[in-house]
Amino acid sequence: MDVHVHTTPASSDSMLEPDELVELAIANGLTAISMSEHDFTLEPHKQQEFREQYPDLFINFGMEVSTDLGHVLAFGMPGYLPGIRRVEKLREEADRVGGFIVVAHPFRRLFDPVTAMRTGEKFELTPTEAAEQMEIFKLVHGIEVANGANTPQENYFALEVAEILGMPATGGSDAHSTSGIGTFATAFERSVNSTEELLEELHAGRFEAIHKTKADRWVRFANGSIEAAEQETELPA
Repeated sequence: MDVHVHTTPASSDSMLEPDELVELAIANGLTAISMSEHDFTLEPHKQQEFREQYPDLFINFGMEVSTDLGHVLAFGMPGYLPGIRRVEKLREEADRVGGFIVVAHPFRRLFDPVTAMRTGEKFELTPTEAAEQMEIFKLVHGIEVANGANTPQENYFALEVAEILGMPATGGSDAHSTSGIGTFATAFERSVNSTEELLEELHAGRFEAIHKTKADRWVRFANGSIEAAEQETELPA
């Protein structure tokens, strides 16, 4: 399941049409997607209308919330609510309805020297220090460790933090165009065919981040797995 993807016009920075997303998801072997638009979800009746057009693919409607501590993927939320720009409030509202929130791409551009020059700040925390000191990890249910728009370094660092904290980890393409679908995703141990089932599996932690190899195989995301997949060598256990 690709749990992090954006479509137009719901996400203003996306060029991916909803119908294109569905076609590409099926073509890439995905059985489910979550349209996680920026600070927005479709009205329930429009969600149902869209799902009815594609009965062979489970379509969830999530949200990527812009918060005071970065971007957070929210699942099971009824829509954008007052105050959820603060992660503490977002977590409160998610817990109230049985939702699940995941910090998205937590280390994006933090290792980029150009960004460091522009901001005047250099990121020097170790994974252990980041796990202990970054407040966001105390407020979310999970961590996105495999993001299709991230560098391998950013993804591996997030994975190490998740492992240190013992937190569940997701993967998603973060696609905004047709080129990103079918790169990174989240594999669930059980079949997910409804939002209720999705939330049950998320809270149970029965999932892991995955990505595709050059041979079009889905494999578990692990330290070194991206490079191994590119070479089609033996993948880490």
